[in-house]
Amino acid sequence: MNKFKDVLKVFFNTILELIYPEKGICFICEEYDAVVDETHICKKCFNELTFVKGNICTICGKPLELGYLPDRCPDCIRLNHYFEKVISPLEYTGFVKKAIYKYKYGKKAYMYKALGPILVQAFKESDINDIDIIVPVPLHKSKIAYRGFNQSELLCRYISKILKIPLDIKNFKRVKKTEVQNKLDKRERIKNVKNAFKVVNNDVFKNKNILLVDDIYTTGATVDECSKTLLKAGANKVYVLTLATVPIRYF
Repeated sequence: MNKFKDVLKVFFNTILELIYPEKGICFICEEYDAVVDETHICKKCFNELTFVKGNICTICGKPLELGYLPDRCPDCIRLNHYFEKVISPLEYTGFVKKAIYKYKYGKKAYMYKALGPILVQAFKESDINDIDIIVPVPLHKSKIAYRGFNQSELLCRYISKILKIPLDIKNFKRVKKTEVQNKLDKRERIKNVKNAFKVVNNDVFKNKNILLVDDIYTTGATVDECSKTLLKAGANKVYVLTLATVPIRYF
């Protein structure tokens, strides 16, 4: 009974967060500023964000060191991925890391309205123009019950609405309760998510180009396993869009 009450509490708290008063409020620092517009980020917080710039890997989108000559990072040279490429506008360091943590674990569901526009802009500036359907990386039902929402799904809903691209949240499921990836090394991450996902209805993804959305790209183990599952279900191509990427030097 107590567990049921806890789930209800998380659910109703999430609803309250989604209807958080918006006008003039920065969703990151939560300070009032009359000039804050529909992006919901004040100038100070926006300037704190670290955007990926300069030379990047043409596959995973990670920033490459100055003077590095190949157009792929060492990982993408050594390994073949199931996805086509990754677009990540932010570096997962410092202020960005704190903001995403607050969004995911601080019960701040409404922050998708501040982070979503950054993803939309990154997608518009990319060379990807043949997407048929948008899909979030799914969470296991136990994690949704605990957290109250899937952060990637909220971002997907925003992107789908702005870009007018169909969204599917019913036919791609996480069927295996996995360990937290950030505590594992690269090899353990791959093993952890193996066979963790399932397509319910293959026809939904057959011959479609899919935009798979997640919050963070680290080693690519999760989105690679997702892409593999979607391709086996008949998808044509899978592209990945994440809020942030962990710089190569950090793992």
